[in-house]
Amino acid sequence: MAAVYLAYDPSFRRNVAIKLVSVNLQENPVFRTRFEREAQLIAKIEHPAIVPVYDFGEQDNQPYLVMRYMPGGPLADKIKEGPLTLDYASQIISQIAPALDAVHSQGIVHRDLKPANILLDGFGNPAISDFGIAHLALATTDLTGSGIIGTPSYMSPEQVRGEDDLDGRSDIYALGVILFEMLTCNGPFRAATPLSVALKHLTDPIPSIVSIRPDLPGELDTILHKAMAKNRDLRYASASELALDLRGLADATQDKPKPAPQSLKPAPKEEIATEVDAREDSNLSFPSSTSQRADSLQAIPRPSKPATQFKRPSILQIAVIAGLGLFLVALCSSVGLLGAWTKFGLPGLFPGQNQTTDSTPTAIATNNSQAIVLYEDDFSNALSGWPTIQNDRGRYSYQPDGYHIVVDEIGAAVWAKTSERYGNGNTSIYVDTKPITEDKNGYYGLLCRMQDDESFYFFVIQSNGSYTIGKYKNPEFRLLFSEGWRQSDAIKPGQTNHLEAECNADQLRLYVNNALLGEVTDPDFTSGYSGLLAVSIDSQGFEVLFNNFLITEPGQ
Repeated sequence: MAAVYLAYDPSFRRNVAIKLVSVNLQENPVFRTRFEREAQLIAKIEHPAIVPVYDFGEQDNQPYLVMRYMPGGPLADKIKEGPLTLDYASQIISQIAPALDAVHSQGIVHRDLKPANILLDGFGNPAISDFGIAHLALATTDLTGSGIIGTPSYMSPEQVRGEDDLDGRSDIYALGVILFEMLTCNGPFRAATPLSVALKHLTDPIPSIVSIRPDLPGELDTILHKAMAKNRDLRYASASELALDLRGLADATQDKPKPAPQSLKPAPKEEIATEVDAREDSNLSFPSSTSQRADSLQAIPRPSKPATQFKRPSILQIAVIAGLGLFLVALCSSVGLLGAWTKFGLPGLFPGQNQTTDSTPTAIATNNSQAIVLYEDDFSNALSGWPTIQNDRGRYSYQPDGYHIVVDEIGAAVWAKTSERYGNGNTSIYVDTKPITEDKNGYYGLLCRMQDDESFYFFVIQSNGSYTIGKYKNPEFRLLFSEGWRQSDAIKPGQTNHLEAECNADQLRLYVNNALLGEVTDPDFTSGYSGLLAVSIDSQGFEVLFNNFLITEPGQ
């Protein structure tokens, strides 16, 4: 139905995906009206878990859509690496289910939901793409004579029968197939031709997933049978109901699943275009690969952070610092050093770097060793060097309760970094942090070893209990956990969480509330700046409060 190109938008300084629809408007002038109508409908769909359409138009009789670029690639690529854990699969379903319910409430049905149409952003967050593309495919049936829209491996029985009154339950059926595939690397039905696969959705019973993966709980079969019931009246009424049952089952399964059998891997299968003529018999096979996934670490006790005391400056000190600060602001502004908006592949960011005050290193005692304080700030002094910038896309500010970073644009990431590369690269960075509004979504955390604006490690959490460690390089986001994101009860929703990023040689560890949540090994960056990070995944923006920032290095 379309070819997709990676492009750069100089107006907003961001990468975008341009989808060239495979229709020549000179040959099919009626399509122009239909395309504009459908494109306007697609562009109005707003949800954090739906890939947004920025623009549409035509050039040289070639219609196109401009969409958000999703650097994490499709979920299909994740599945090719090996079976996902129940917890991770549940997280994917939980994130996209509300998006499906939102569009279903508007009478919109995707019709071609599949892993290739679920894309991951730079942080591994899933979003559904190609809403409306199936509708556009319907507009070309007068040219092809086709009457069935969808991909046979994921089509509901009513789609196979070519029924006209499809509703959101067809997408819920496809969601069940995707869940089956995430956990086994293969769909529930396999056959030599696409037509044969489609017929199996009509007639064959759903195979037991437990027979394929005995490590999974038996209740999962019940969930899949309800999601993929042949009679749509027996299916879940909404995608969120499916996600709720699945999340409850994942939470109730205390022990981590056993590693899947080595032989469990994606089978070569057809990858078929969105528009399929059921009278044709085609079969395209793609090679697949497998890799082992590491199990999540269990949270273990962690000694509390080094005890330090932050002293508020006297009135005289503030007056002296204020005079010096005004001089530095004038000086630094003239050479372009102030400002902490930094672009790294997401919209809404501006170049610059943060200025901070120097701190004299002092030795402090921990429970089991000496640590040297390299830098500390409780953000009580508005002249301590962090930026106070405001723009229509976000702002930084000192407030009585601490330092605030606000991100107003969905998909934007904002950070502030220290002015010096404290220590020799083996440092621990601490901060107390809390999202200001519980009903808005985003990620927030710490940065370490920033080489420049395009090379660093990040340690981020979300209020729903998810967390990850990753790096940005060349410029590309890469999550360093094999499964992308993990979940932990150590993260307190809506409350202040104490974060520590430990960067020691090639070992990277994330602690939350003194519990070790995850560790990875990566040798790329050995030293650099430290900083704070906030990312909005909510159309209403996202605000984070930071307090008690501290950098230490191991004592001798």
